[in-house]
Amino acid sequence: MTFMKKHPFLMVEYHSSVKLLPSEQRQLKKWLDYASPVVLELLKQKIIPAKDIESIQVSLLICGEQKIRKLNRDFRHKDKVTDVLSFPSHEDLRKTKVTENNLFLGDLAICHQKVRQQAKQFNISYMDEFIHLFFHGLIHLMGYDHEISEEEERVMQLWEKLALDNFSKKKKGA
Repeated sequence: MTFMKKHPFLMVEYHSSVKLLPSEQRQLKKWLDYASPVVLELLKQKIIPAKDIESIQVSLLICGEQKIRKLNRDFRHKDKVTDVLSFPSHEDLRKTKVTENNLFLGDLAICHQKVRQQAKQFNISYMDEFIHLFFHGLIHLMGYDHEISEEEERVMQLWEKLALDNFSKKKKGA
């Protein structure tokens, strides 16, 4: 399944190599709509130094454990299954003056089985865990990396909390 969903600010090109339930597909589309103003809010909070961005584009793959393990092994040299991988189109947007009006952030891959496992582990819904991983990946695409240092991890967690808090407000208000 593939679709291109245009949001008011966030455009997500979505592909799935795993079978999602129709209810999951509908909810995914709806929640990506809610994510658009959240991403805009992150930019207003200066997560990256950018002005005059009209839209942000992201390519999203929802895949299985074998595919994400292969991607992780091939590109990060880590032979293990992970929950989300980010492949930024810019080296570090925090250090780059963004001049593009329509900014392509890069590619995300989210492992369907890991979302299910972690949702169960954290006693939350599939979609709550999915959107957490989506924002986590987006923040990586913007140049943040929690594996660099404790300070970087703290900063990234603050951005994630802001994104998830704003997302919860958008979801409740809809």
